[in-house]
Amino acid sequence: MEIQTSEKGIDVVKRLYDAFKIGDAKAILAQLHEQLEWNEAENFMLSDRNPYRTPAAVADGVFRRLATDVEGYEAMPTEIFDAGDVIIAIGRSSGTFAATGKPFDAQYAHIWRVKDGKIHGFQQVIDTLAVWRATGIA
Repeated sequence: MEIQTSEKGIDVVKRLYDAFKIGDAKAILAQLHEQLEWNEAENFMLSDRNPYRTPAAVADGVFRRLATDVEGYEAMPTEIFDAGDVIIAIGRSSGTFAATGKPFDAQYAHIWRVKDGKIHGFQQVIDTLAVWRATGIA
């Protein structure tokens, strides 16, 4: 049995954010464990399919929808905290909704769980009101 060290956990999460920054979908999905529990924040526009259980479900239900609905989407961390196999990132999520042309800039926290060198769990916490205002619904 491989013992998960904090260096590996934080390296996995950093690789995922690096891949996200350059839009490398294949590299993003390569960081995800086949047995996944991915949860978008409650009341967030993408939480309707929680929990996402496979990399394919995340690709379709999260990344494809963001790419389609949000122009210039970014969610890069400003700080990352290493707690071994749990990694916490805080930052800002921003973009412009294609349907409304309204931008958003929302604070977030991402809680990542790493197992066997891959992302096994994800929980997002985000300022959902800022996002909903940009959709024109709130």
